[in-house]
Amino acid sequence: MTTTTANEEEQSKKPTLLELGTGKGLVALAASASNKYDSILATDYESVPLKLLDAAYLLNQDGLCTSTDSTTSTITPIVTSLFDICNLSSVPLPPADVVCAADILYEKSTDILYEKSTGIALAKRCIEALERGSQVVIGCSPGRPGRPAFLEELRRSLNPNKMKDVDFVDVEGTTCSGERNSLICGEGSTSINVEPKKLLVALMDLKPDCLQK
Repeated sequence: MTTTTANEEEQSKKPTLLELGTGKGLVALAASASNKYDSILATDYESVPLKLLDAAYLLNQDGLCTSTDSTTSTITPIVTSLFDICNLSSVPLPPADVVCAADILYEKSTDILYEKSTGIALAKRCIEALERGSQVVIGCSPGRPGRPAFLEELRRSLNPNKMKDVDFVDVEGTTCSGERNSLICGEGSTSINVEPKKLLVALMDLKPDCLQK
């Protein structure tokens, strides 16, 4: 018989994950397949992406399983919910140990004001998460128009001594190959090729200690 201390149990506990602007749901599905999270809440301000994610999760449960041990659960269930990050006045951020958002700093190319407001809103949501002790991970494709406003607003509330750590870092990945639905890769998309090619993706990983103190 083995015993564990309260501290050991706390360290072994899986974190909870909140995804903002899940869109196609690829991040939530990958997180589910990793089975590294206790729970996953995927949110979006539109209902259609959430319905598609619910359907994709059900259709791909067998494919998401990465373990050969049939006696244990190998994927984390995904719960979906409507949530608008720009509704800052009355809707608080759902609780989670880790908050992530992938490639949401863009809108229609002619709607500059909305792009700016989305970047500012995401920065405020990041601060909200950091203030309650959450880790925040943001992914962004190069050149997204909402990125400058996001960074400017984010840095207003951060510890000056941590400023060098508060930026996107380019990480090398690859483009996709094969057929993709237009909902995933629209016409003219540079993320899909006949043969996979190198593609840089910007990532930001923030911890609560980067806040002003």
